[in-house]
Amino acid sequence: MAAQENIDVYFFLFTGMIVMFILSAAVVVLFFVYQKKFYNQQVKLREKEAEYQQKLLHNNIEKIEEERRRVAKDLHDEVGSIFSTIGMKIIQFEKKNSPASNAVGGIDLIKETKLLVDKGVMSVRRISHNMIPNELEMFGIAAAIEELCFQIEGSDGLDVSFESEGLDKCGRTEIELALFRITQELISNTVKHAAAKHVEIQLNCTEMEVMYQYKDDGIGFDKDLVRRGLGIQNITSRVEMNGGQLTYHTDSPGFGVSIYFPTLI
Repeated sequence: MAAQENIDVYFFLFTGMIVMFILSAAVVVLFFVYQKKFYNQQVKLREKEAEYQQKLLHNNIEKIEEERRRVAKDLHDEVGSIFSTIGMKIIQFEKKNSPASNAVGGIDLIKETKLLVDKGVMSVRRISHNMIPNELEMFGIAAAIEELCFQIEGSDGLDVSFESEGLDKCGRTEIELALFRITQELISNTVKHAAAKHVEIQLNCTEMEVMYQYKDDGIGFDKDLVRRGLGIQNITSRVEMNGGQLTYHTDSPGFGVSIYFPTLI
């Protein structure tokens, strides 16, 4: 009888241990299931947040480009027209007034004024062109960058070499506009901060991809400053919003950027 009672006790203890083990295992499984579900929710939340930020960035850049087009048109149509009218009035004044009938130095003053007006007209055209380059819309990114390099060489004394291979146009206007703005920003940084004498730009457009290389021989940039710089952040944003990839080369001497875009997406 006592032996039977001992067997029953051991049986209940064994059964209880099994039940406790099963319950513990169930708790562990439920915990990991919850953790995995929570992790997946966090991943989806971050993806949605990144997607929202990307859309917000895209909309902001579109608004900026739209404002650029508006300002460029106003500069060309209104301010440029005003300067041109002033120039014509000065020419008419010169024709109606002979040197003998003007005070000493009057003609020289008129000529100086006309030179300033001509300079103003050229400045308006240059600013308008930089905001919305005609070459980009008419001939593609290669022609637009080539014209930009020509302007920089003429105004800032920086030697810029540009090589283009493959197609003249990259197929997607968004990528072409992004590359043009990126080139503007990079050259601006080089002129302002790099103390460089030479810049090399390479562009290769095919039906499948776009490869872009920028390199100067300046003093280089600190990696932390590169990450924090607003202009560099804008470059990164323009690349990412168009599905591209980029790498910054900050090792001295010089500073470089490599950019890749798939054109068929």
